[in-house]
Amino acid sequence: MHKELITYGQLDTFEKIKRLINFESGSKFKVLDVGCGQGILDEHLRKLGHEVVGLDIHQELLLLPPRYIKCDINKAWPVEDKCFDLVICTDVPEHMYDPGHVLKESERVLKMNGRLIFGVPNHFDLRQRLRMLVGKGIVHWDCVQYKEEAWTFAHIRFFTLADLHRKFTESGWKILRQQFNFMGGGLIPSFFPSLLKTFLLRAWPNLFSGKFIILASPAKEGINEPHGKDIYVPYTSPGM
Repeated sequence: MHKELITYGQLDTFEKIKRLINFESGSKFKVLDVGCGQGILDEHLRKLGHEVVGLDIHQELLLLPPRYIKCDINKAWPVEDKCFDLVICTDVPEHMYDPGHVLKESERVLKMNGRLIFGVPNHFDLRQRLRMLVGKGIVHWDCVQYKEEAWTFAHIRFFTLADLHRKFTESGWKILRQQFNFMGGGLIPSFFPSLLKTFLLRAWPNLFSGKFIILASPAKEGINEPHGKDIYVPYTSPGM
């Protein structure tokens, strides 16, 4: 993550995930934030009354145990089985050699009826496809402004919506709800009506959503909850 955007980016993540789960009233959750960075999102959730444990490999988090646990999230997570209501893993799986590990470990640590929020950037939206068509490579358009290039680009996994659906199904998860955020970057003028942007998101999420955010639960837990109404966010933000 670009250091100058750490604070904004993690709070912008909250603006997205709060549409999937009501954090601001009602039940309080025990949350595991996987790949929590500097923990800004976690502190925000704590102020709302939730109990949060963050996992990350950054050395500075050692100063704040037991709220933060320093570990390699690609390996077994050093937390007990069946002890969290919610796992959050956003803008992290694209950095992992085995992102399916998130699904395996989340199933292990979630309580009965627990939930996972899983979010990744869409590397195949319309603007990115046009960039690749003219030979500008796989580096995401949102990262180019921060001088990212092929030699340093940290993303190593690239997902289509179909890829995500297939993996969740094969791994025994039920997708309960999805959120699609209109891509930023100015390809479509900001003055375009929200209704038009929402129509584009609904019709072609693979082309017009800058990010895919999924709310899911292990299917083997016996969840009978039907797939809820998907969320289409027509406005643009720097965090997609």
